[in-house]
Amino acid sequence: MRWNALLPALAVATTLSCVDDAAARPLAFTGVRLIDGQSSKPIEDAVLIVDGERIIAAGSRTTVVVPSNAEIRDLHGRTIMPGLISDHSHVGIVHGVDVGAQNYTRENILAQLKAYTARGVTTVMALGLNGAIMPEIRAEAHAGRIPGADLFGVDRGIGVPDGGPPQAMVRVSPDQLFRPASAEEGRDAVRAMKERGTDMVKLWLDDFGGSVPAKMQPAVYAAVIDEAHRLGLRVAAHVHDLEDARAVVRAGADVLAHGVRDKPV
Repeated sequence: MRWNALLPALAVATTLSCVDDAAARPLAFTGVRLIDGQSSKPIEDAVLIVDGERIIAAGSRTTVVVPSNAEIRDLHGRTIMPGLISDHSHVGIVHGVDVGAQNYTRENILAQLKAYTARGVTTVMALGLNGAIMPEIRAEAHAGRIPGADLFGVDRGIGVPDGGPPQAMVRVSPDQLFRPASAEEGRDAVRAMKERGTDMVKLWLDDFGGSVPAKMQPAVYAAVIDEAHRLGLRVAAHVHDLEDARAVVRAGADVLAHGVRDKPV
């Protein structure tokens, strides 16, 4: 496991993030509460050993042998845990309380990825509403050339003409969202997303409490799902209502991007 896959819980700063990959000696973090993602309970008074950029041992003080040449860093009162994964996020949409396409900038996205990491999130799936700079930033994040969380994402996403997601709410530019009017346009949108290297396909099946005239038609979302699967892509569906969730799952959607919220399930 890589050391930078672990972060302190509760956004408590720790020297773990300051490890130099080229450190000559192993580092031993002692006295920590360790949440390792495998044990049923946190491990108290744990030890974690980092050598270079890899974790070579982690566990209770009684089971981990600290190398004789290790630098000891006592972190009593701190918690170390695996980095969290946010599987439904958006980047570059909001800046402060402001929402809109003007916020989809490299500077804002990088600041948000750093903010995620500061709160223990090391991987982010930006599930739609992404613009043209997304692939470049994603590649840099994958390569570790920028600080902050690693980034995956849906290239744009597929909505409905004059429908969901409501433009008055998301305020995105045309290059951040497809709104196909037919099944074939839906297939074209999926193919365009595939060409730009999208990690998934996202569609919206929701009338947002009746605030938009119509939901995506079954012929359109069926075509989107079929084309995505033909191209080896999974599909996430934004839903609100139970019957829509059932319908889109029957059509082959792989992920429900929200829980059902109109009826008990």
